[in-house]
Amino acid sequence: MAWVYVENGVVKDRVVASPHSVFHPAYADMFIEAPDEVTHWWTYDGTAFAAPAQPSQDEVRAKKVADARAERNRLLSETDWTQAKDVPDSVSTKWAPYRQALRDVPQQAGFPDNIQWPSKPE
Repeated sequence: MAWVYVENGVVKDRVVASPHSVFHPAYADMFIEAPDEVTHWWTYDGTAFAAPAQPSQDEVRAKKVADARAERNRLLSETDWTQAKDVPDSVSTKWAPYRQALRDVPQQAGFPDNIQWPSKPE
């Protein structure tokens, strides 16, 4: 058996040990027993648990696109310093193609499932 904390009808926390052996009593008292398969994001209506709906293919793709763009943006932001006005031209010129390749990632044929990430210059 598992123990879950439900907030607004949604499982927010889960433990397999008694919550009274892990948490402060005031928090532990808010946990209820649940079947082992119940985990985060399941719903509870006061009598029964229900698994969350599976995302559609469009939702899965949208998440992959968002994750890939977030990674691309992170990599770009790590190299913003290379384009500052006080950076020597030799440095900024070396990094510019890498940064452009990152901007072009969403146009790759395999995006977002098969991304060929560019290599950082040495």
